[in-house]
Amino acid sequence: MTTSLERSEAMLHFYFLWQTRLIVLNVSANMLYPWRLISPQFIILISLHIIAFAGNNSLRELKKNNFDAFATVNSLMSTCIGQCLGLFEKTDSCGFDRATGQPIGGYCMSDFFRPTGIDRRVICVYEKNDIVRGLSLDLLIESKLCTTILVLVTIRFDSKVPTNIRMVIVDEDMHMDAQKISSKPTVKLHYKLGTGMSMNDSMNPIDFSRTFDMTIRRGRWVDAMVSLSQKPEGQYYSGLYIRWLYPGCPNDDCKVGPASDEHMLVKALNELSSAWKSKSPNKVWELAMETSAKADNIYMGLGIELLGRVLHYFLILTYEWSMPVMTTIPPKTFFQTPYDKIDLAIDGYLKKAKRDNKRFFLGINPTLIRYALSDSVMTAKYGKGKLASDEYYVNSSASRYIAFSDACALISNASNNYTVVVPKAEELNKTSYAKSDTTFISFDETNDIIDKVRKIFDKYNNRIGGIWMKNISHDDFTGKICGCGPFPSLRAGNEGLFGGGCTMKKCFTKK
Repeated sequence: MTTSLERSEAMLHFYFLWQTRLIVLNVSANMLYPWRLISPQFIILISLHIIAFAGNNSLRELKKNNFDAFATVNSLMSTCIGQCLGLFEKTDSCGFDRATGQPIGGYCMSDFFRPTGIDRRVICVYEKNDIVRGLSLDLLIESKLCTTILVLVTIRFDSKVPTNIRMVIVDEDMHMDAQKISSKPTVKLHYKLGTGMSMNDSMNPIDFSRTFDMTIRRGRWVDAMVSLSQKPEGQYYSGLYIRWLYPGCPNDDCKVGPASDEHMLVKALNELSSAWKSKSPNKVWELAMETSAKADNIYMGLGIELLGRVLHYFLILTYEWSMPVMTTIPPKTFFQTPYDKIDLAIDGYLKKAKRDNKRFFLGINPTLIRYALSDSVMTAKYGKGKLASDEYYVNSSASRYIAFSDACALISNASNNYTVVVPKAEELNKTSYAKSDTTFISFDETNDIIDKVRKIFDKYNNRIGGIWMKNISHDDFTGKICGCGPFPSLRAGNEGLFGGGCTMKKCFTKK
């Protein structure tokens, strides 16, 4: 009976011979047209031929040591790359069958397809909310769509009294599994400290500013973080994740300190980094921060040129949305982060950083927004009088965030009166809108995500470290809802970042 190593060797040897035949046929057919032999497809064919030759020799050496795993990977890689390039017969979809591990056609979005020499990363943020929605960490790891997975365990101040600063673990179950979580491949376990308005995981901006001002000057915040990291489970953590989504102190009530918020934050992070290094000199502690792409954050808030020096990951959430109050039918003013806004955000951050900085990451987000439109009288803030017959009021109170996968389910249900709004004018013009209580879902379709990522990285190629995604469980991680394979948004980001052999199938269809 042959071993899998021998079968892999035979498969790769056949692949090598088959490639040789293709090369000979190409050369013979183009003897009179030699310039055709420098086409990208022929160059790729030659490259794969060299890889196959090297792989064949490697397998012979590995066979001596009875090493089986590399052979399996080699055969999978050769087959999958061949399918994606159209060298083999290709099926409608392309991935890896979970039961057999074999490639099955057109979207080789895994480590196998990432070209070597491209210094770009995909950071995936995994939180308690993702567990609640049913996405397991193991499934995310198996997807091989993330170069780094930041698993976040939320901490918060237990009191607003600055003389009693203690850190409380919010996600206690994840904290108790710290050793197990941190042992998984590509995973980094980070504490998370928020500055958003939600009190279940953070403090609001005013309280945060007051507390930061009082505690940082006394060194209490840094002491609390160092103490937390020195506890038994703390040894499995590798950093701190900060959520900073507002542009500095929002009003005079919180301007009680001698320095601006961003300078206090930079000072605190520098002190924390130094304290961690002194307590754990052989350990690399990382600092990550998520911030907004809104223009006011760029120019009013963060000391980016200072933060860029201390942060390992500067995560820019560029895929946001602006909610207008009035629009026409079809609407032309609310898209999910158009190109010019992304350019403004990225360009602003990089100019502030004043240098090339691979620590900046472009955000993609599988969380969408839906708007309810209805007849209304304009509010005093925007004028008076009844709207024209072809104009509608965006009922902001009726709008809310919705997961990419949930939107698929709603749109595909013919009984639901949902209209899809995509950020392309040519698509808008083709859509008929009902003048009633129609709900609009504004989103980036998978192929739109690919286009956006490609455009941004073509412009800022050597200045951005990669892409990142939060709310990953909002993506169709099972691949059963949208009908376009597992993790369509995350796959699209990979496709835009690294390129690939296949065009993704559109996810949103009306039955």
